[in-house]
Amino acid sequence: MNNEVEKASESPSDTIKDETVELGNEDSRRLRKKYLSNFLFAFAFICLLSGTQAIIFYSKYMPRINETNSKLFTLLIEKTRGESLRSVQQQFLIIRNTLKGKGEVSSRFETIFEIMGEHFREGPLGTIEQVQSELQIIQEMIPVILEEAPDQALTQASNDIAQLENGLKEINEIYYIPYDQLHADLQDPPFYLWPTAGVLRNTSGYLSAVAFNRAIYMSQIGEIGTARVLLSGMFASSDEQVLQGLIFYSLGRLQWELFLTRLEPENYFQAVNYLRQSIQADPNSSLAKRLFDYMLSLTEAESTPGAGKGDPTTLTEGEAGAVQSPDPLF
Repeated sequence: MNNEVEKASESPSDTIKDETVELGNEDSRRLRKKYLSNFLFAFAFICLLSGTQAIIFYSKYMPRINETNSKLFTLLIEKTRGESLRSVQQQFLIIRNTLKGKGEVSSRFETIFEIMGEHFREGPLGTIEQVQSELQIIQEMIPVILEEAPDQALTQASNDIAQLENGLKEINEIYYIPYDQLHADLQDPPFYLWPTAGVLRNTSGYLSAVAFNRAIYMSQIGEIGTARVLLSGMFASSDEQVLQGLIFYSLGRLQWELFLTRLEPENYFQAVNYLRQSIQADPNSSLAKRLFDYMLSLTEAESTPGAGKGDPTTLTEGEAGAVQSPDPLF
């Protein structure tokens, strides 16, 4: 009886309130579901976009990086063994002998030979371009001369020059590596790869690897000053100990090579200092330790050009007894 009275005492407004609360809760649940759906859709879209950009990024840059690394390895082998350059040197000598006494053609070829000898090591790419242009002029001169009087030697020289041009193209292919373009593309990826490319270029290590290899490449084509600037810039922007150790080692190698070519003691001491810093940054660097130990094992005479050699116009007993290997032509 009391329950019936209580139920009867409930006003219609209370019932409406309960129904309104239930409807409000249902709207809130629907709204939360809508927000959750939108969030999941946006998250899925971002994942899809990032994944697609990552796939394009790696497919775009990985083959180029592998190709340039392979070409850099080929260049280093050529710089060590010099097989292609030696073949070109032999062809130069053959053509010189063939063109002896051939007037202006011989004179022009001698000039080309001097250009190679004086400038190839400091700037191989520019030198090859200049030599190819000069050889083309000679190739245009020879047919004109042959029209006036047949000459077997000039005909043979023309054929040999054609082979020499092919050899120069091969060397140019070895020495030219498009690191500048690759580095620029990595620094400023296409707009359709942003923002994923901005993250991947650093986390993948691609940018730092290309920057470092680019510096090594510049040192191999005679741009030692540029290589030193690039390495110094990398050191200033890097906080990785291993990379810093590698940078210091490379700077030490550059100074060591300068010492070997210019025989200035200051370069030797700078190289030792760089190698010491390399070992401090990366104590596990076997390359730096090996070169550092070797340099410290040198005697004063070996690390000081001209020490103990006496009169520079007269060979000492040791120098006279040593087997002298001729310097390379280029």
